Amino acid sequence: MVTTLLSCGLIGCGGGTSDAGNQSAEQLPPSVVATSGTGALWANGAKKALDLQSAHPNGVVLQLTSVQSRPTETVLGVRVINGRDRAIELNRFNSNRDGYLALDTGERLYLSPPGNNPRLSVEAGQTLEGELVFLGKLPQSQSAVLILNENGQTDSQYTTTPGYRINLPLGTVAGAAAR
Repeated sequence: MVTTLLSCGLIGCGGGTSDAGNQSAEQLPPSVVATSGTGALWANGAKKALDLQSAHPNGVVLQLTSVQSRPTETVLGVRVINGRDRAIELNRFNSNRDGYLALDTGERLYLSPPGNNPRLSVEAGQTLEGELVFLGKLPQSQSAVLILNENGQTDSQYTTTPGYRINLPLGTVAGAAAR
C-alpha cells in the first residue's frame, strides 16, 4: 500500500498578500476589526489529538487524528484509506462549498482545498494522510460537525463521492487536556 501525503496549506486560498495589515482600525471594515487577533481560540490554539473514525459503506475509511485552531484557520489532521477498486473524491464540487465545519453557533468554516488536489482525490487502494485547512479560527465551541461532500451519498456502496458527517466532541477533547 502506498501512502500519499496531503499538503493542504493556504494554496487554495489564492495566497496573495493583503494590504489590511497596513491599515489602521478606523480604515478597516467592522468585520475585519472584530475578527482580528488571536483571542478566544479553541483550546487556546493548542493542537489536540483526536481518535475518530468513520467507515463508509463504499469501503473508504476516514480517520481524524487532530484538531487545532489558529488565528486565521482551523486544521484537522486526517487519514483517508481508500479500500475500493476505484478512485474517490472527498471534495467533488470544489466551487460550491461542499466541505466545511458546522459549528454549534451555526457558523460554517469552509474547506480550503490544496491547489495540487482540489477535489481531495484518493486513488484505489491508496492512503492519503495530512491536514485539512478550514478558513477561519475555531472559537470556543462544545461541538462541530465535519461535512465532506455535503450532498454525497452516505449509504451507497457504489458511490465515488462519499458523503461524511462526523461529530467532533470539541468540549470533551479540550476538557481532557485541562485535567
